[in-house]
Amino acid sequence: MRTFPRIALALLLSLAVVEVRAQTPNAADEKDIRAISGQLQDAWNKADARMLADLFLTDGDYISSTGRTARGRNEVEKAFAQQWAGIYRKTRIAVTITAVRFVRRDVAIVDGAFDVSGMKDAAGKVLPARNGLSTIVAVKKGERWYVAALRGMVPSAPEGLGK
Repeated sequence: MRTFPRIALALLLSLAVVEVRAQTPNAADEKDIRAISGQLQDAWNKADARMLADLFLTDGDYISSTGRTARGRNEVEKAFAQQWAGIYRKTRIAVTITAVRFVRRDVAIVDGAFDVSGMKDAAGKVLPARNGLSTIVAVKKGERWYVAALRGMVPSAPEGLGK
């Protein structure tokens, strides 16, 4: 009877190791996820709504820092096209990834920051750059990573003020 507990313990430990390995991302996955930010930046700077939307899952969604929402790849494409027809016309964005955290082997949360420059008001006056934070939920389908959700936000006051 003493061997049964040892066998059971060995089996449990081996299952735990398998589970840890399943959660551990490989370097190529993290590199691919980080590349999404460069692709988003490139699509924005070209004002290419189709290119940007193609980074999303077909049922992916977007909430902008101004509260604009889009559900589904087609709506994401329309949302960006509309944004670039307005205040974001001819703007440039710089995107920086600050952290990638794998929730599962095929799901990651990606935190970042963005700076949008070149905005103009209706009279053509140049506006200050818009600096904010973003979160992407990235999902791997097959061999490719997609944006399942993109959230942007602009802090109402710089950290540390108002305390």
